[in-house]
Amino acid sequence: MIHSSMGAMHLVAALAAILLGLAVILLPKGRAPHRLLGLAYSFAMLVTCISALLLYGMTGHFGLFHFFAVLCLVYVALGVAQAILRRGDWMRRHLTWMGWSYIGLLAATATEASIRFPFFRHLTNGQTFMLGGAIAAVFLVAGWLMMPRWTRIALARFSPALNPR
Repeated sequence: MIHSSMGAMHLVAALAAILLGLAVILLPKGRAPHRLLGLAYSFAMLVTCISALLLYGMTGHFGLFHFFAVLCLVYVALGVAQAILRRGDWMRRHLTWMGWSYIGLLAATATEASIRFPFFRHLTNGQTFMLGGAIAAVFLVAGWLMMPRWTRIALARFSPALNPR
């Protein structure tokens, strides 16, 4: 349930980021569509994270979700900076930072969606926190295990003109 216009903006931006991020992942790297949709993803993540920092309905104070929103903002900023500055092994760093921002987005989405299921409404705040943490941990471990493979595949899909090897 959406309780405010800020909550609605957060939801729309997060859904846009999920779709844009998926498109960026699937598109060939380094070409105009990847860059354009990548910028749109970065903007959607900026709106998602900033709006998350302005929502306090669940706890009434700065909490774990807010900490992860700040962390995700850092990941997106570092990922975009790599593509702009293009120093050293920038592609690998860009893929890593942006990849983690997307994994974090999916983890937050799965956590938020699961704790809103009617089945879990009987849980105490502590139990809800534990459930959310377990779901996020599953996504983070899966990302940690899969990131090297995803990075290799993505680097192989860069156009040769952009590949420094």
